[in-house]
Amino acid sequence: MPTDTEPIEGNWYEAIEDGARFVVVTVDEEEGLIELQHEDGATEEITLEAWHEADLTGIAPPDETGLFDELAEQDDEAQEWGQTEKQEDDDWGEPLPEIEE
Repeated sequence: MPTDTEPIEGNWYEAIEDGARFVVVTVDEEEGLIELQHEDGATEEITLEAWHEADLTGIAPPDETGLFDELAEQDDEAQEWGQTEKQEDDDWGEPLPEIEE
């Protein structure tokens, strides 16, 4: 069943037929193209005509958005523990006492 849903950049959709989930990256009305990014990171371009012929529904974004969220969490944890800046009393450039022998 064709969709009346307009593609909105940043919104997530699911194809009813095969369950494929994707986000609309860009909509180029002048060229009549839509760039999609699937959950696995693969990108695809489709025409506006193909969009309106597809059976699609809007969905909430996935809970996990990938590597960048994990890196942001690690950075937050490092800041909580004060691990992002060298402390004045740190002697990082010096060998460990056990190794000096």
